[in-house]
Amino acid sequence: MSKLYNTPFEASLRILLILETSRNQSFSADMLAAIDFISIYGKEFGISDENLHGENNYKFSEFTLRRELIKKAIKQLVLDDLIKVHPTKNGFTYSINQKGLNYSEYLSSDYATAYRRAVSLVREFTSDKTEREVLEFINRRSIYSLRED
Repeated sequence: MSKLYNTPFEASLRILLILETSRNQSFSADMLAAIDFISIYGKEFGISDENLHGENNYKFSEFTLRRELIKKAIKQLVLDDLIKVHPTKNGFTYSINQKGLNYSEYLSSDYATAYRRAVSLVREFTSDKTEREVLEFINRRSIYSLRED
């Protein structure tokens, strides 16, 4: 049986859900990784009542790995023509296209529903923050978590 969890394929499904939930917006790879991470571990950030992937003492060490998975997933999503690339003066951002929206409509599991809800909460929380502020928030929470243990 092939591995499904912690793969670019799994990350690509979550990226589609993020972009579907934020339809008319585009995000950098780092911002997508941050939204994904906070959505999965919302309880740790005071945004939701649960962590979608359960309790994990090493969750903050996952962030670097998730960033790499997100970058690989983005490449595949672009090649599959499910997301659009937008060049900016600060690099590239990504948004969902109609083909990606059509695909994401089929993502209808309980997990997909819970993840969409978590993304909406995270988007509301981050709406007035810059990418740098969001990444610093993750970093501060990571340091705080280490001190708690």
